[in-house]
Amino acid sequence: MDDMSTQYRSNKTKTELMAGATIKVPEINRVFDPTVVETIADIGYTCVWIDMEHSHADFRDLSALILAARASDIDVFVRVPHGPYNQIIKTLELGASGLIWPHCKSAEEARYLVEMAKFHPQGMRGMGGGRDSGFGKVSRPEYFDLANDNVLLGVMIEDFEGVDACDEIAAVDGIDLLFVGPGDLSQSYGVHRESGHPISQPKVLEAFEKVGKACRTNGKAMGTAVDPGPAMQLAIERGATWLNCCHDVNALTIGYSSAMAETDKTINLSRRS
Repeated sequence: MDDMSTQYRSNKTKTELMAGATIKVPEINRVFDPTVVETIADIGYTCVWIDMEHSHADFRDLSALILAARASDIDVFVRVPHGPYNQIIKTLELGASGLIWPHCKSAEEARYLVEMAKFHPQGMRGMGGGRDSGFGKVSRPEYFDLANDNVLLGVMIEDFEGVDACDEIAAVDGIDLLFVGPGDLSQSYGVHRESGHPISQPKVLEAFEKVGKACRTNGKAMGTAVDPGPAMQLAIERGATWLNCCHDVNALTIGYSSAMAETDKTINLSRRS
């Protein structure tokens, strides 16, 4: 059998992120077609975020998207909904490069994610024979170590309780990323009806500063979801290196709107001539 390290797909995004690189992350939130993944890869992105918390995607959809991502050589990170441990291992066995756990409010919850997603001795992930292990053909125990090292685990800080506990959360071994969700966080602080981008609200901005400091102290990365522009600059200045910078529906809206406007312009010019 070939050396296991040549068979297991390495997580290049995690390696770059933990080395200090800034990662540009496009989201797929509603349009679960492999063509979207292929397009994202062709543009030059090196990873993709797939939302299974807010969306209608099921495991059959996820499997097809992961196959497209592997064919295009990009990493896949899945925001999973809160639920039983088997949805964690199913996502990993389908070949996901990492998991994002929403609404993390405590270090205990972060440790629970690690326990579900990592093999012993870091956790107690259930053992199966999925795509990530070559459907059981890869050698053990080397596979357990490779899986533990490669899988990226992120927790979303989108409640004031999570901000209050961010130092303890960032200290949890096995957690790589603290992802600040400005929208839900603004609601948690009661400022979601204020004008302007949520990140510009003083309480939310203060949260970014606190989480950023906790990440720097513990050698973890901080991420967020924010469109390019002044709000993104605020996040970067506070230490964000994982940037969810666009999602599928927004990209379609911008593209179709731009085409309509340009078409109208061309029609009007033609009528004048």
